[in-house]
Amino acid sequence: MGPPRYTGTRQGMYATAPSGVLLASANSNNPGKIAEMLRKALEAWANLPRSERLLADDPQSMAEEVQRVRAERWYPDGGLALRIHTRDLPRLDGSDPAPPGDWRARALNRDFAWFTPDEARQFIPEVPSPGQSRSVPELLIQRLSRLHFVDNVRGQTSPYRPHEVETAQLKSTITAADGPRVTLHLEGRVRLSAEGVWPIDDRHDAQNPKLRSRGFDAGMLGYAVWDTGRQQFTAFDLLAVGDRWGGTQYNRRDDDLAPAPMGIALTLAANTPADRVAPAAFWGYGWK
Repeated sequence: MGPPRYTGTRQGMYATAPSGVLLASANSNNPGKIAEMLRKALEAWANLPRSERLLADDPQSMAEEVQRVRAERWYPDGGLALRIHTRDLPRLDGSDPAPPGDWRARALNRDFAWFTPDEARQFIPEVPSPGQSRSVPELLIQRLSRLHFVDNVRGQTSPYRPHEVETAQLKSTITAADGPRVTLHLEGRVRLSAEGVWPIDDRHDAQNPKLRSRGFDAGMLGYAVWDTGRQQFTAFDLLAVGDRWGGTQYNRRDDDLAPAPMGIALTLAANTPADRVAPAAFWGYGWK
């Protein structure tokens, strides 16, 4: 079998009636275009007969099944949920990633990473006193690295496979302990590298994949605060900064394949609906 035939993008913003009737759609990150799409959707809704607005069956009957398969079901209450921001950094020659005014100059992306309560505790040295340290289990840092340290700055990309993680190390050292408050210094390294045959230019070379490589080589540095009474992190800030290279079919790097600086910032997520979104690669967690 060859590569799948390109049949058009399905990404975008969609406005639908509860019945499933499409009201309007747009594939754009321009706020003006999205606002116009929503205005069209409201007009379509106003003109839609009531008989076509709702489902014939009560959707409540499907609620249990929907909740059963949604990834949010596995949100790690009492564990560690991190908000992730990924963006390009200035090049070594001081230049920006793209010309001023180009959308790529300000491109960034967002994701979330989850750790269960038991996994969160594995970031903490067994003895909570200054000077104590431990290596965070490699399995946890490998998962974080291959699923979340990806070059999605400009667009969608795929996780790394387990054998493509060359290095994934994070050391946690206690720098202060004040009552239940334990402060940690975090430091480590990650290197991801993949080779294979794939396209790099959206639909334009989908039928002509070639031998490619991609990767990310970075150092990690951060700090965190652990509450021994609540058995939870009250602060967590970690940076992974280094060079990424290569591209994938949908991450818009076809003209920017050479090694260049990229930064990934991880911070403690808030316990709000907006921050309880499942990780993009959650199905790679193996939590089912």
